Amino acid sequence: MTFVLVIPMQAAVIPLIEDRAVLYREAVSGTYSRFTYGLGQLFADIPFHALNTIIMYAIIYYLVGFRSGAEFVGYFIFMLFLANWSVMSMGQLYALVTPNEETANGLAGLSVILSVCLMGFLITSSAMPQGWLWANGANMFRYILQGLVTNELSGQNYKIDIGALIPPVENTTATADGSRRFLANLFDDNDGKVITFMPGTVPADDNVAAQGAALLGLVLHAGEGENNPESKDDFRDLLECMVENKCLVEPVPFNFLECNVIGNDLQVSPVCFNQFSAVIANLEGSERQVGECFIDTIGHTESSSADAPVTFKLDAYTEKEHREIASCVTRKLLIKGPKFGLKSVLNGFSELWDIVMFIEDVIEKGIDIPGDAILYYFGWSQFDAEELRFSAPWKWNYCVVAVVVFLLAMEIIKLCAVNFIVWTKR
Repeated sequence: MTFVLVIPMQAAVIPLIEDRAVLYREAVSGTYSRFTYGLGQLFADIPFHALNTIIMYAIIYYLVGFRSGAEFVGYFIFMLFLANWSVMSMGQLYALVTPNEETANGLAGLSVILSVCLMGFLITSSAMPQGWLWANGANMFRYILQGLVTNELSGQNYKIDIGALIPPVENTTATADGSRRFLANLFDDNDGKVITFMPGTVPADDNVAAQGAALLGLVLHAGEGENNPESKDDFRDLLECMVENKCLVEPVPFNFLECNVIGNDLQVSPVCFNQFSAVIANLEGSERQVGECFIDTIGHTESSSADAPVTFKLDAYTEKEHREIASCVTRKLLIKGPKFGLKSVLNGFSELWDIVMFIEDVIEKGIDIPGDAILYYFGWSQFDAEELRFSAPWKWNYCVVAVVVFLLAMEIIKLCAVNFIVWTKR
């Protein structure tokens, strides 16, 4: 849009310089004054600005797919009209205060380049050096762009379809970028979950937050729990034991089973076996049910004794079987009922380590981004901490007023230039 507006600016330079000879002759002969010439030119250009605005609106607005509605269309046309008028006036001003068209066009091009760089889009105002902030505030293009973008984005919600962007994955992929971690999945299918951490919590390497994300992936894959534990303290003790002993690091299913069910040495209990046993104590035939997780996964024909501990070696199973066994065992740990297991894990990490995590299903629902939040990134909206919402109230009483002030200032300077500046040579 900015570069389209440059066309009338450049087009205004040459005719005005070529008319100087006529202006000087008629002013000297007394046909009309310089002020009358300047005022007549101002009013004669208005129909051209209106026609140019309508043509640009008809070509651009519906081709791009901007918002429908009288309020938004009306604002776009009005701001575009002011923008056309202002930019053309700027070109005419350069023509009046410089000796020839080469100088005027060079000055116009330089001002456009600087305006585009400093209008707050390519470089946001928050990223500008302090010494250049004045240039952003004194930039007419900034107010034109802010008004038009606010008119389009404010009050809108935009959805990112993550499902169309993320291919299916088979292995755990988790990356940290300061305060967020995307959990693709621990397993073969893609649950499409995003685990978001409270700001300031960085899940990296094998720290508590990273293990929390891994456990949540395990719980999400396992599904609804089957247990009825008497005390939440038992589950928190198990969480604490697993995190302290790095039971939730890669490969998560293998380490989870090794810590809770089968140790490296079959003669020695796993490190968290006592805590694990306390959690599943109320599960009827708990050892048998845990043993069935192994048997059902690999299709053994042997039956597991209710009193005998499971003595299968983990090395005998494949990675896929580890995942399925770990999911089955996890269901034995979790409380019955939809999402109760997730709540237990989330609450446990919050109480033990002050780590707050949120789970969002972005594959099914996508990610909603408020248009006002995008404006906030550029410094064109504000955030109300009490109501927890963004708002952009400046498109009329700030952007439009600023453009009108620039326009009036340029027209006044043009009239002064016509009256007091005389170039005898081109």
